[in-house]
Amino acid sequence: MDRDKVIKLTTVKEEKYVNVDLDHLMIYAMGELSKLKVDMSFENGVIAAFKLFPKKFALVGYPEYPDSDRVMNCLNRCVKPKLWLNGRPRQGFILNERSNKYIIETEHLLNGFTQGKSKTFSKTRRKELIIAELMKAQAYAKYINGQGNLITESEMCNLLQGTLDSDKPILRDNLASLKLFSEELERVEVNKFLDWLGERFRNFLK
Repeated sequence: MDRDKVIKLTTVKEEKYVNVDLDHLMIYAMGELSKLKVDMSFENGVIAAFKLFPKKFALVGYPEYPDSDRVMNCLNRCVKPKLWLNGRPRQGFILNERSNKYIIETEHLLNGFTQGKSKTFSKTRRKELIIAELMKAQAYAKYINGQGNLITESEMCNLLQGTLDSDKPILRDNLASLKLFSEELERVEVNKFLDWLGERFRNFLK
């Protein structure tokens, strides 16, 4: 019964959600599951997000399939640090006292309310500028030219807005923030680079 309800969710017009960030869309999708009174499982969340917002949650290169990793990342962020949702992928999720605020906020964004959109555009623009700056860094240039093995620790620290003397937790937090921004902006290649960078300098960042 749950399956039949979830797959019948009506797709939202792309122009309504194209400029809305992934986490708002995700909490909205979970809210729709709650309305349907179906299990708020990870699996149902994957299908709900894809049915409602296919252009945002499709697997790169395979638009007919959902990207479960993207949904996982969104749900994890909605649980912590954002606290928009409670639960875990294996156990399932539940709405909390903060959820409805962000579900309503998403409804406003989808309906084109100017105040909400301006706030979202401002945040998105800031993230775009940060990612654009990253893409100008010498470390990124070496990576895309197949010379990633020549990236120095100093260049890596510079890309993470730090120096060789910076505290490692700060560098790790900055790397996590960049990965979050690239995920939200759907910069797949940048996200792959950051994953690679984290693995390449794993020992240094410990």
